[in-house]
Amino acid sequence: MSIPSFALIVTAAGSSLRFSSTYENSESVKKEFLQLDGHSVLYRATEPFFEIPSLQAVVVTYKDDSLDETIVALEDLADINTIPMFFVKGGKSRQESVKNALDKLKEINIPFEYVAIQDGARPYVTPRLIINVLATAFNSSGAVPALPVTDSIRRIDKTGSIIECPSRSGLVRVQTPQFFEFDKLIAAYENQDINKATDDSEIYVKAGFNCCVCEGDEANIKITYERDIPDARKQIESYIEDRRKGRASREANETFRRLLNQVEDEL
Repeated sequence: MSIPSFALIVTAAGSSLRFSSTYENSESVKKEFLQLDGHSVLYRATEPFFEIPSLQAVVVTYKDDSLDETIVALEDLADINTIPMFFVKGGKSRQESVKNALDKLKEINIPFEYVAIQDGARPYVTPRLIINVLATAFNSSGAVPALPVTDSIRRIDKTGSIIECPSRSGLVRVQTPQFFEFDKLIAAYENQDINKATDDSEIYVKAGFNCCVCEGDEANIKITYERDIPDARKQIESYIEDRRKGRASREANETFRRLLNQVEDEL
């Protein structure tokens, strides 16, 4: 049996406020653009999907005026792949950004069965995990990787007082990538108040569609704080300085745009 075809949505339109809250110019620091072993966090979060032969298209969401930097962060993928890649401006929330990306996928004339939603700040995803989640979705309509909750959980009020001690039984910690049947996810987004949801699986399940979990990966962390990236402080200070001086990788940006235009002309 062949691997089911799918498209990929990578969310990179967040503000990274928790990551850069210690910096005066925090809104200009995008964790997805920092480096891990010679490539951007965004590249690391995206590249493993290109190792799955049934990938048909990629849509990356970006924040406000960060399109050029988003393109540059993924420029190396253009040199080694011909899979169409599109960039869509994000919305006010993660769910609105995914909705914009889904609308883009509806526009393009490329057939596929499933869609994967991936956090642009999860650089340690592996092809093995991707395949496991896709296989689970193939058997159940939708799937998410998850890990058991090992710490005790407490519900608190606004003053910090504990008001409930829920059981850990049946609770899991959900990761990305999350896979869904494309047509069903479209229907779910069209019939739900998406901004009340915390992730796509919630939207999918509340729409009445089945979604199962498969084993996640402890190493598949989401970059959230400065400590999550080696040498982050030095990189961030350099990044802010480059932004202040208006520097940009113009040559790389132009090359990538040219490659994108060639791909889109072929569609």
